[in-house]
Amino acid sequence: MRVRSPQDLVGGIALILLALLAWSQIGELKVGTAARMGPGYFPAALSILVGLFGLVLVARSLAADGPALERWHLRRMIPVLGAIILFAFAIRPLGLVISAVGLVLLASAAAPDLRWRDSLIFGVALVVFSVLVFPVALGLPLPVWPRL
Repeated sequence: MRVRSPQDLVGGIALILLALLAWSQIGELKVGTAARMGPGYFPAALSILVGLFGLVLVARSLAADGPALERWHLRRMIPVLGAIILFAFAIRPLGLVISAVGLVLLASAAAPDLRWRDSLIFGVALVVFSVLVFPVALGLPLPVWPRL
């Protein structure tokens, strides 16, 4: 078999690996049934769906012509990956507000036409939205401000 769409192949493999990682993290959570969902039901269902989408992309890469892989730009990838990692480690000690603004500003460095003012406005809007949705509306126990 010949790969006719390398982008779909790589994307499908990435989704399958993500699904396997998510599935491995469910651990001891009880899945339950559709009528009585346990805490692991949604993560399990989501990981299965992501894995199925990955399989569809892999199959499509063998059946339909598609674009070739483009060259990776590390200058753009490193700030985005760094921002995600920084956010993951900073959210507990620094809170949602500082972590989210840091995420946006660091990830913005990947943009070839960077405008700091626009990034800051987007960061503030993201923070307001995130605080209203996660700790306020959903009641998630996320620290909003740094712990003193």
